[in-house]
Amino acid sequence: MINFLKALLILLSLQCVWLTNVHAENKIIVFVSILPQQYFVQQIGNDLVDVRVMVGPGQNPATYEPTPQQMAALYKADIYFRIGVPFESAWLDKIKLNNQNLIIVECCESISNLKGHDHSHEHNTDYDPHVWTSPKNVIKIAELIKNSLIKIDNKHSAAYEATEGSFKESLLRLDEVIKLKTKNLNSRTLIVSHPSWSYFADEYGFTQISIEREGKEIQASSLVDLIKTAKERNVKTIFVQPQFNDRAAKVVANELNAEVMMLDPLAFNYIDNMNRVTENIVKGLTHD
Repeated sequence: MINFLKALLILLSLQCVWLTNVHAENKIIVFVSILPQQYFVQQIGNDLVDVRVMVGPGQNPATYEPTPQQMAALYKADIYFRIGVPFESAWLDKIKLNNQNLIIVECCESISNLKGHDHSHEHNTDYDPHVWTSPKNVIKIAELIKNSLIKIDNKHSAAYEATEGSFKESLLRLDEVIKLKTKNLNSRTLIVSHPSWSYFADEYGFTQISIEREGKEIQASSLVDLIKTAKERNVKTIFVQPQFNDRAAKVVANELNAEVMMLDPLAFNYIDNMNRVTENIVKGLTHD
């Protein structure tokens, strides 16, 4: 009798595992490039999607290379949402060759490109791929994600419509909070180590000046000009990014007797992170 009960428990356990696997296999397998995208897709897809991210915490999308495990997993993926970060150009064609059925969706097709420079400094031909630093752009991205999921899973269209609507409301509230918190700032110059905040700056009336130019450390002559401009604008904070070297930023901060403060455009929880970014910017630009 005891042996029979043991066998029955084992059978039930195996059945639970099998059912779990079947449920997982029924999900849409989604790949994204960066953590904020993973958050966006999860907000809309909930338990109907299995979202996997290529560039993990602390990793740099400019230099990232997929792992063999990721390349193998991509063979079974249904959809890939690209967002314009540098590694995609080098790898997405190879990924498509390994999975001819993979649907690749461009998240930024309806968003105008901005260059990561200010107009008072030397010309910079680099486009800033960080479109998601504007919540209004994320609203466009979310709608595209919703429509893409509905195309391959129409039977759950009502669920996707509802979750995308809820997420849009959260993004609109975030936009209003950022406007409210930043509207009375007198200082509106963001000196950053890497030009990741062009869309935020454009949306909320800031000027972004990047220490890095076209992916390279700033030259000595340009550094002198930047420090002069920063002194003229009474800049007291230099904003850095965890995925990039902050050596030049510390040099500038030392010359200005300024604080160094972290802003991370690649954190997973987008709503929480953008609230934190806004608070840091307000703190960094508020002078006694």
